[in-house]
Amino acid sequence: MLSRISKLTQLMIMIHGLITAVISNKFPEILTQTYNQTLNISDTAILTCHVKNLGNHHVTWLKYDSNTLTYLPLTVGEQVFYSDTRYFVSSYSTSLDNSYWNLEISNLKLSDEGIYECKISNRRGSVSIQIYLQIQIPMTIKPSRLYVEPGSSVELDCTIYNINTSSITWHFSSLNHTNKYNIYHYDIYEKYHNEKNISKSQLIIRHAQPYHSGLWTCTYKRQRRSAKIFVEKGALQHHHQQQRLVSNNHSSFSIQCTMSLILFTLLLGHHMTYRI
Repeated sequence: MLSRISKLTQLMIMIHGLITAVISNKFPEILTQTYNQTLNISDTAILTCHVKNLGNHHVTWLKYDSNTLTYLPLTVGEQVFYSDTRYFVSSYSTSLDNSYWNLEISNLKLSDEGIYECKISNRRGSVSIQIYLQIQIPMTIKPSRLYVEPGSSVELDCTIYNINTSSITWHFSSLNHTNKYNIYHYDIYEKYHNEKNISKSQLIIRHAQPYHSGLWTCTYKRQRRSAKIFVEKGALQHHHQQQRLVSNNHSSFSIQCTMSLILFTLLLGHHMTYRI
């Protein structure tokens, strides 16, 4: 009887050992989904990869090289192989099975834009996800809304910071059609100014007409900023009337709030006096 119990115990131990071995040899999973991340130039990027059941495997970060059409390794585990000191890798665990691996890139440059890959691989197989990092450049357009009378002069300033470029283009959208305006049109001009990593494109309309009303957009690569221009008789007066109406509404609301507060204070004071 004892021998049977002993054999049963040994069998249970063997089964437990096999289950443990299978679990420990389970290939890791990457729970993070492929995604895009957009940041401004000079920002710090933190690319995150959530891993389950990492075990003794290593997380590798790579970047796609469009020249060689291959992924070049940046880090393996917590070891950084890329010579750029702006790159740093960190990790932390929230449980025995879950860990997070972050690739940090400080002081972002335009050259940092591209596809990054978080990968775990060995002879048995591999898993990976891609993160597309997009780098934006601070860009403004002034004024963003303008009301003018026919025949007036219009100036729009499109400014890009931290870069010197003359590749800013302008597009015009009126009603239901969009087209790039004719730069040689007799009443439309462009001027470029570059100084200390600031690029400015100035759009000038000498004698604005109603057909110039619409959305004017300056673009640099995939970035764009837009301004609305309204050219019509009485447009400026109508705009001032709208501003006065909004201002009066705000003033009326403010007066109502003040009167309500005074009434509430009087009622509260009367109630407290009555209780005393």
